[in-house]
Amino acid sequence: MLERFNKSILKLLLLVLLILLLVGCAEEAGGADSQPVVHCYVPLREGPAFGVWWWSAGDDEADLRYLDFADAQGITELYFAAGVTRPDWCQDRTSAFIAEARTRGIAVYYLTGDWSWIHDDAGLVERMEVFLAYQASACEMTRFAGVHLNVEPHQDPVWNADTRNELLQRYMDLKVRTTDQFGPMDWTIPFWYRDGAYDLIVYRGEMMYFYRAAILEATRVFVLSYRNSAEAMYQIAQHHVAFAREMGRPIFLSALVEPGFENPGYDHVFFSSLGYAYMMGELVRLRELVDYAELGIAVHEVRGWYRMWARDGA
Repeated sequence: MLERFNKSILKLLLLVLLILLLVGCAEEAGGADSQPVVHCYVPLREGPAFGVWWWSAGDDEADLRYLDFADAQGITELYFAAGVTRPDWCQDRTSAFIAEARTRGIAVYYLTGDWSWIHDDAGLVERMEVFLAYQASACEMTRFAGVHLNVEPHQDPVWNADTRNELLQRYMDLKVRTTDQFGPMDWTIPFWYRDGAYDLIVYRGEMMYFYRAAILEATRVFVLSYRNSAEAMYQIAQHHVAFAREMGRPIFLSALVEPGFENPGYDHVFFSSLGYAYMMGELVRLRELVDYAELGIAVHEVRGWYRMWARDGA
């Protein structure tokens, strides 16, 4: 009985918040502050950049619980996989979620991506048009801080040693077109897109390694540096960090909490078996090892991280 009452109160509070957001959006619509913006991130809380991937969009009660958890961990930003199907997000739970995150000092990025876009970017163009329409109509408290593009061409079934270079070139061409059409975005790249001649591509008329072109083109690059110690994470991303440092560019290194479908038996790439306290200590040590002011750290992803924390009684 009490549980049903609490859920009813939660739904009522969310409804009140959504109504207030709709009023605010209506008042701001058409104003100078409502122009389409792809990347408008301004840090909402002090401290080094600390992000988390967020795939749980759609469960209001769970998302609020995870937001409280993320806030307690010192998260400064999150990458939210909201469904992009219509331009009226100001009337949808996404607006309420962004506002809830902002009240905790957490910026929200729109997370999207599909490996097939390297062959046909119509889906990306459609999503960006809807995204920009949302940004234009959103009020300041409900606007995304930017776009986090997650396209992984190695998921293409034809990826192999013979096709790798061609697919990475397609990937870079997609990124350049997207920047030119919609503005700069954050990118995710695996650490191993840097293996010699395989990963030499043409970037804006110049031949260079893919990872270097990514660091130059993106607003910020997120390296999937999946290992379960600070030293190993830094070691596999050392080339990326060195180039970012040389160019004065921001860069994120990323930690994986639980194994995914691509790495189910690779114990050395994720932290869950080693525990919450161990992972948090390694992330602190990672900042100390890298010693770069423009370093950010991101965790994949919030549900696994929360499960590990709850399991360990932290």
